[in-house]
Amino acid sequence: MNENTHNYEQSLQAELATLRSDFLGELKASPNEFTHNLANTLELNPPNKWLDIVMEKINPEQFPLYDRLMKVEAALCQMEIGQFGYCCDCEQTIELELLEQDPATQRCRSCKTKALKNGDMQQK
Repeated sequence: MNENTHNYEQSLQAELATLRSDFLGELKASPNEFTHNLANTLELNPPNKWLDIVMEKINPEQFPLYDRLMKVEAALCQMEIGQFGYCCDCEQTIELELLEQDPATQRCRSCKTKALKNGDMQQK
């Protein structure tokens, strides 16, 4: 693992811990009983299982932290399997400038531009 990747991993791990805490707090603060119960369920499970538990149970638009949580976890997973820094669409190397701005970015500049034009930026 090169030094940049190691730094990105540390940054993403720190952000992930904060996101998990904030997301759980957001769910707990909801007046909706289902959402509050979901927070209790998450607390009983390891954090690495949270996305699987939550995936079909909430509307991501109601919880913006959920989208970011998915992106950060995806980037960390890509590091584990040696795919970090490659575009999810064209599989070319993502520009270093984009990774420095957001290490969880999933697309190179060209594919990001295409996705914005197609309205597909919520997906990756």
